[in-house]
Amino acid sequence: MLFTETVENWKDWGRVFQSIPAFTPLAQEICRREGLPWVGLSPLTPGTNGVFRCGDAVLKIFFPKESGLDPALDFHRELAVSQWAAKAGVSTPAVLGQGMVCDKYDFYYLITQYSPGKEAGPWLETATPAQRAEFVKRLRQMLETLNRPAPGIFPWEDLKAQARTNKRLEKLTPSLREEVLHRLEGIELGEIVLTHGDLTGENLLVKEDGSLVVIDWADAHLAPAWYELGPIAFELFQGRGELLRLFAGADREAFIERLLDCCCLHDFGADFLWNFWQREGAAEFRSLREVRELLEKKLGRDK
Repeated sequence: MLFTETVENWKDWGRVFQSIPAFTPLAQEICRREGLPWVGLSPLTPGTNGVFRCGDAVLKIFFPKESGLDPALDFHRELAVSQWAAKAGVSTPAVLGQGMVCDKYDFYYLITQYSPGKEAGPWLETATPAQRAEFVKRLRQMLETLNRPAPGIFPWEDLKAQARTNKRLEKLTPSLREEVLHRLEGIELGEIVLTHGDLTGENLLVKEDGSLVVIDWADAHLAPAWYELGPIAFELFQGRGELLRLFAGADREAFIERLLDCCCLHDFGADFLWNFWQREGAAEFRSLREVRELLEKKLGRDK
């Protein structure tokens, strides 16, 4: 037996998924199967799955179904989207190997090439205004390449149906939650394209020459292109007015409306709103009007 820890629920997985000692025997077997040199594991930014660096490779070991969730969809989605994005011209680490190890639990795994670079979140904090402007320009160019129709890449999901029953809405005030659900019903999705869905400061890398590398496609969705706006505005940009203005361009009102739509539709939309008011030290939002007013204030002034 390669993996000796016990995983019977999500709490168990959360306890072990970053443990190098727990995953070393399993990772050694994966490298043996794929013909990759073994140089030991080192930690990477934690996410949902076990992710480790091994020399020039990154090993992602997916949670087993005993955690309470089925990893199959996530695995097949990430594999398919990684390959599609690379062929489309998006800079993303090459897939070096993939499969499943049947051990104490069945572990899907995905191996990609390690890409040197700094996570965009910390990078933006120290970047110059000119560097930030170039970053936003490159980000928009990348999205134009990525956000294209990709029918059949993975099964279609009814995003509105999922949003109606999203448990994360419970953290919002009752009046805001009611307004979010009401706005959701009137949203016209428009053209459906491939979206990354989680363009945060951890999932974009900035290389020495300023070029961008996109990683972690596990939250990719077939959705409107504006499905990307919530993670970008509230997680990647951290709500900074300068970056929001650069990205929004001249039509700031349209940007705000689509960003509000994203907060209503996105799986983590409630989290975006929750984090926004806490980060800004504002009163807890009770309506989308209050969210819009704070966004207008940020988009309309320089700090």
